[in-house]
Amino acid sequence: MYPLAKRPSVWLLPLFLVVALVYLFSYTEMELVRGSSQAALAAASTTLLFSCLLSSLSAAVESSRENLSRGVLDAVSRSYFERVFFRLWPSVTAGVIVQFTSVIILLLNSKVIPQLSDGLILFGYVLAITAHAAFGNLLGQWFHGRFAIPLALVGSYLFLAFTGTSSFFPLHYLSGMTLNGCCMAAQNIDFHAIWALVVFSALSTTGFIILAGTNRPLERKRISASLPSVHIATGTLLILASVATGLWLGKDLEGIPAVAMSDEQFECSNTRPQVCLNQVQLSGGDRRMLVAQSITSLTKVGFPEPQRVTASMDTDLTVEEDGVLLTAFEPSYTDEQVVYAAASSYASQLANQLCDSDDFDQQYAMIQLLQEWSTGYAQEQVLGIPSGGLEQPLASLNRDEQQIWALRAYDSLTRCEVPAKPGKDS
Repeated sequence: MYPLAKRPSVWLLPLFLVVALVYLFSYTEMELVRGSSQAALAAASTTLLFSCLLSSLSAAVESSRENLSRGVLDAVSRSYFERVFFRLWPSVTAGVIVQFTSVIILLLNSKVIPQLSDGLILFGYVLAITAHAAFGNLLGQWFHGRFAIPLALVGSYLFLAFTGTSSFFPLHYLSGMTLNGCCMAAQNIDFHAIWALVVFSALSTTGFIILAGTNRPLERKRISASLPSVHIATGTLLILASVATGLWLGKDLEGIPAVAMSDEQFECSNTRPQVCLNQVQLSGGDRRMLVAQSITSLTKVGFPEPQRVTASMDTDLTVEEDGVLLTAFEPSYTDEQVVYAAASSYASQLANQLCDSDDFDQQYAMIQLLQEWSTGYAQEQVLGIPSGGLEQPLASLNRDEQQIWALRAYDSLTRCEVPAKPGKDS
């Protein structure tokens, strides 16, 4: 083996690290990971593009270089798997440095220490990087460097691009790059996505290493003629099994690898109505009183009073049947955004439960108008922000007429009817 200073991963690392960080800061919204270690770890999946390409490329360079030299001394002194380890560890380490640098940056922005269970995400990243290094090593053993090096770069990139953009969602989780769809403040990561990445990467790594072992010219004379065929069959079966198992583990996953938080993860206030938020949502400050005031400003004019306001993801709950009003809440919200989100909850709940009819467009237009009025009214009542700028025909009504229309519109929409447009006769 070559001295560490001459290993390709060492001189490729600075270039890939810089590019990965530029990409991370250019395309990642740091505010979205605040208060959530899982969101931070998932957001780091975007830099797998660079850490995996680095490990694949450097492994291909090193493997093809060793293959040309025939590795005479190593073949005599070390077993095959020892040689694979010493050949791959710099490439894997370089990829891990790139990946974990982005992880640390995002965790610092989240201001949350990850839990022990979150370690599976990091383990998945390490295995993904290792799989690409094993792929590059395989190409370096099978082909001359002039072919192996571009094939490693293009092959890894095409795999990441294809799995990340396929319309068949389970494919996304074989590479792990689309984990960044998780998580909103009321979501946990779906660990089926992580297990799909872990199992696929572990099995495919083993398959690549076995396949690379079929090209050992120094040992061909000492093994039976059938052994390379056995290796090829075993390695190929492992790679096929990795794809099949990964797809099976991700068969129920959609475009976002997330599940709703359970009720036990929410803390409820003593206000009326009761407001329930989770630790992620409370990490930006406790604004449950502000949410309660926003809802109260609307119930005072006649909107139904909920028993509980929660930022959960259960869209089946309703005020009328369950006494529960669903709101949106992110820890980065300003006070104005908190009031807006809370006041728009009545309209948002109607939008979640639009009736199946030919009047969809008209219903939605009325819901939007109702949201415009309710948010403007709440912001004026709670924060003192003038609610001017209402669009016609709402702007043509006085305050009392606007309230009457809003209550009638809400009542009609809950009964799947299209309300009358705002006007003197509505």
